[in-house]
Amino acid sequence: MINQQVVFFESIKSSLPNYQNLALSIADALAISTNEAYKKIRGTSILNLQQIVKLSDSFGVPFLYKPNQLPTVTFDYLSVDQEIPNMLMYLKDLLKNLKQIQQSKQKHITITTDDIPLFHFFKYPELTCFKLFFWSDSVMNTEIKFDPNLFDEEIISISKELNQIYLEIPCTEIWAKDTVHGTIEQIRYAYEAGYVSKMFAKQIIEQVRYCLTDMNMYAISSKKTIDPSHTFNWFNCDVLGSISYLVDFKDSMSCYNRFNTFNYLKTEDQSYCQQTKQWMQSLIGKSVSFSGQGEKHRNKFLYNAFAECDKLLMEINDST
Repeated sequence: MINQQVVFFESIKSSLPNYQNLALSIADALAISTNEAYKKIRGTSILNLQQIVKLSDSFGVPFLYKPNQLPTVTFDYLSVDQEIPNMLMYLKDLLKNLKQIQQSKQKHITITTDDIPLFHFFKYPELTCFKLFFWSDSVMNTEIKFDPNLFDEEIISISKELNQIYLEIPCTEIWAKDTVHGTIEQIRYAYEAGYVSKMFAKQIIEQVRYCLTDMNMYAISSKKTIDPSHTFNWFNCDVLGSISYLVDFKDSMSCYNRFNTFNYLKTEDQSYCQQTKQWMQSLIGKSVSFSGQGEKHRNKFLYNAFAECDKLLMEINDST
């Protein structure tokens, strides 16, 4: 039988930065001795309900208990109305989660997606603003025109920080066949509907091209920075079931599932995460590798993606 208290402390340990000692942190949070903290961590001294709540609040780690006879999964989510002013709250929450992942001793993110992972386009301000603008309900329900000045400078700053942090986290990305197509169609729709000017549309398309060039560089070297520990594996799978982010800390896992366009559901239910991991590993087994020596397949994919960008540019240039 799994000791839920031990699992709880493993989750807390994963959330701590490398320099922070688990026992000392627990002792400080609960106002107990270090010796007693070690007993709690080993499971030889039982936590009471008040101590569980105190630790959850102190470290931002939930205590999850699921009776064996009830196959349920608990998800957390940030409730954000789809309006431009609330994007700042969404990005701040995303930044908090990504920093917690970065600070963990061991971590790896696996992504399955049919859209360019948002951390990649966060490098480019106009593309970032366009995606956030398009995701908001306002693009469908009002006469608001796209203008990067609609977005606070803090949004751009946080987005760039998210991009930099993501580059330093080892990851595996599994893209669908039409992953780039969705963004191209969003730009086409926004331009044809009059939400985006010709100048901005062309600028956004160019930044999509830059984003794809970045992906090519990461794939060639199988890493996202000059640091060899920032590994990057890129795969292509024709059929994906969902947009999911699985964070593997070795001792524990967490899973983020996209819903309602850009929001996400988060769970640390280990059974659910393990099933998700097995599903992702199965997908990789059916996928084509774009990293390292997968040059032939990667070049074909990128050629088609660049061709879509060029086609849309020609349509925009030829329009009145």
